[in-house]
Amino acid sequence: MYKKYTVPVPDSPGRITRKKSSDRGVYFYYEYGRTYYKDRKYTIPRRACIGKEDPRDRSRMYPNERYFEYFPAESAATSPEFSSSRSSCLRSGTYVVIGKLIGAYRIRQWLASRFGERDGRLILDLAAYLLVSERNAAQHYPDYAYNHPLFTPGMRIYSDTTIGTLLKDTITTDDVVAFTEWWNSDKDHRRKIYISYDSTNKPCQAGDIDMIEGGHSKSGNDGDPVFNLSIALDVGRRLPLFYEDYPGSIVDVSQLVYMVDKARALGYRNLGFILDRGYFSRENIAFLDDCGYSFIIMAKGRRKLVSSIVLSVRGSFENKRANAIWEYSVSGTTVEGKLYEGDGRTRFFHIYHSIENYAKERAELESMLHRLSCALDRLIEKDCSAMDMDRFEAFYDLEFRMDGKKRFLILYREKEQTIESMTNLLGYFCIISSDRMTARDALQLYKSRDQSEKLFAADKTFAGSRAERVQTESSLRSKLFVEFIALIIRSRFHACICDHVRAAGIRRNYMNVVSVIAELEKIELIRIGNGVYRMDHAITARQREILAVFGMSDEDMKRECNTVSHELLAIDSKDIGKVGPGNDTRDDSTLEDEEETEWRD
Repeated sequence: MYKKYTVPVPDSPGRITRKKSSDRGVYFYYEYGRTYYKDRKYTIPRRACIGKEDPRDRSRMYPNERYFEYFPAESAATSPEFSSSRSSCLRSGTYVVIGKLIGAYRIRQWLASRFGERDGRLILDLAAYLLVSERNAAQHYPDYAYNHPLFTPGMRIYSDTTIGTLLKDTITTDDVVAFTEWWNSDKDHRRKIYISYDSTNKPCQAGDIDMIEGGHSKSGNDGDPVFNLSIALDVGRRLPLFYEDYPGSIVDVSQLVYMVDKARALGYRNLGFILDRGYFSRENIAFLDDCGYSFIIMAKGRRKLVSSIVLSVRGSFENKRANAIWEYSVSGTTVEGKLYEGDGRTRFFHIYHSIENYAKERAELESMLHRLSCALDRLIEKDCSAMDMDRFEAFYDLEFRMDGKKRFLILYREKEQTIESMTNLLGYFCIISSDRMTARDALQLYKSRDQSEKLFAADKTFAGSRAERVQTESSLRSKLFVEFIALIIRSRFHACICDHVRAAGIRRNYMNVVSVIAELEKIELIRIGNGVYRMDHAITARQREILAVFGMSDEDMKRECNTVSHELLAIDSKDIGKVGPGNDTRDDSTLEDEEETEWRD
């Protein structure tokens, strides 16, 4: 956190770098070392932010804790001034709701028993920070803490240095395993549950971390340094059960065996799995059969088997009212069959047709053909001997004129039969189940995995975790642990909202997790007059409706805010007269590029 007094910008030629943020000012970075990556054959400078420029005097800056670490001699002569470490306006609504949601699961108590009151509650504050601020950079946490009530004892605001130490040295793999076992210990292991299992990968700009490998990036280029992250979700209870992190080079289809083994180790026996097309393989199907587990899986694209089944039923169900599945705007039918030659079990192929998907896919196909034909027009009478023409030959018959080793394109014709065959399959998709069920039931179960996909969207977007930037494997695994707790909380937000929308029969545009949190953040406590925090204004009608989503009334919120006020009054009374270097101001540090921010370890 930055002090409220200034110091001269250190005189260290070649080591001090200025970086300007578009909206927060100019920051100073000190180069404390360099790291040479032998395999990549380049050197990366290691820099730390040490202060923020005084806009009134460019030769001076507001120092932070790293300044005192690297310039102890200069800092010894400084004399900090006292200031309050907490804003006079605290956003309390989300804090209260999070406290209510986690109270039902005793997560706060478990964290405190495992890590102690300070670190356990700090982990919970970090999870709340991820959820509310949509950031995962440690240097921004004090800014969040400055404006919010906290779960930490005395609502103390801890620096990014403390957070870095927590992530690097405090949270261990044993702790993560212990939480996973505890979190799954009270689940009903006898009832049948369907687990939605989905994975993503994340780019990671890191040091020497074994888990980071070149792989097939789902958001970047193949070969980028990534690691994989998978989440298993109980679709019935709408809660994440556990997560897995594994090297980026491992493909989804080969990880399923290990996920199933983990589910069994956690006590689950009566299982069904809802999987996306990335896990479709003969080996995975055989493995689930051998284990006696049910499955629902989306078939890959236009596989020959699926295509033949689609063509066999095409035109027989699309316009029949009995086959309409109105809640998803599709028509569906079910066909029995075998997955592969020698398959000893009957499978159920649920074939669906969507008019909307047909229109979209048809437009995409025609647009692609138009682009290809325009490109071919430009190649007429051009030498194509050095060009890869495969993408054209998939849809066109090409004629060339040879001139020695050169070949010139002179004519092209559409492969009408090929294109018509593709057109006949547009708008269709297939879900395969191991158990007998209707097309509607299969689609409803598969759609339940949307919650898993939304969790990934939350992890990448709402939790600010598109990429991980850490320097040690321990920090990476610790950060994933904090993110998983944040996802548990967010899943409860999402489930409560969905239940409310279903009961009301109408979805208002603000009934989503992001908008609900934004509205709750408007419920504020203001410190005024005698220094006591009080609610700034009455609960609005929209906020009242949102509180009802979580089983709370406006009177409940007032009572909880009053409790926070009394706690703050007791804390502030103890802190009166305390002056010293530990009384930091709010931290609004940032890097020039948000994508460069990191949890520092």
